[in-house]
Amino acid sequence: MKDVISIIKKSEAAYLATIDKDGRPEIRALLNLCNPKKFKNLEDKALFVEGETLTMYFTTNTSSKKVERIRNNPNAALYFCEPENFKGICATGIIEEVTDQSIKEDLWQTGWLMYYHKGKTDPDYAVLKFTSTKIEGWYNLNVHRFGNVN
Repeated sequence: MKDVISIIKKSEAAYLATIDKDGRPEIRALLNLCNPKKFKNLEDKALFVEGETLTMYFTTNTSSKKVERIRNNPNAALYFCEPENFKGICATGIIEEVTDQSIKEDLWQTGWLMYYHKGKTDPDYAVLKFTSTKIEGWYNLNVHRFGNVN
């Protein structure tokens, strides 16, 4: 898991795959709040590890299509990579919209006013919580699997 966490923390973006109403996947890039170079003050707030399970937080616009898809189908996948080193991690699991205002405030960054003009109480400010059920990694010339690997 140490290598998995390292790749997640180094990845420039988090790529989220959700499922549309017709069962087709769609992928979008998210700010990687787990990257301490980009979000130093979120280092102990955006990524949690419990055994082989990861819990991660992200932000997006409530009005986005991805939030609509998540509300209809919480199955999702996240991909993180270091392309220059041929390293990647795919975590599959469940993603949900966070309604707890204290969590939203705890993750809030003042630089996000450009996205959410009304600040941390902006109705268009959404926080997403992802919990992994399976993780597959490609690094050190091998495939690595964690969690439910059926």
